Order: sequence, then structure tokens, then C-alpha cells
Amino acid sequence: MENKKFDQAKYMRDWQKENMKQVKASYKAEFVEEFKEACKKLNIKQSDVIRKAMQKTIDQANK
Repeated sequence: MENKKFDQAKYMRDWQKENMKQVKASYKAEFVEEFKEACKKLNIKQSDVIRKAMQKTIDQANK
């Protein structure tokens, strides 16, 4: 039996491929830059803002 070393990076890639999905959208450059700057000023992550908006939509749909 061959003793293979555990490949953490491969495990993480495989896990992400199986368990994660991306949401993509395109907006005018000026709008995106304003959003990035607003997040920076508020010291919040863009992904957190998007996640909260998505969760709010899910919650509203489930009422």
C-alpha cells in the first residue's frame, strides 16, 4: 500500500468545487468603484454586504 502525503491544497480545491458557488454580476465601472469606496470608508467587506443582501432576500421570500 502506497503511503501518500495529504495534499491540503487539493483537498480545499475539491471541497470548494463541491460545496461552493459563485454569484457574478456586471455593473457600470463608476457604480462598482463607488461601491468599493463606500465599503472601504465603512470598513466592511464587499462579500459581507452581498451576503447580507442575499440573506435578506431569502428571508423575505420565506415569510
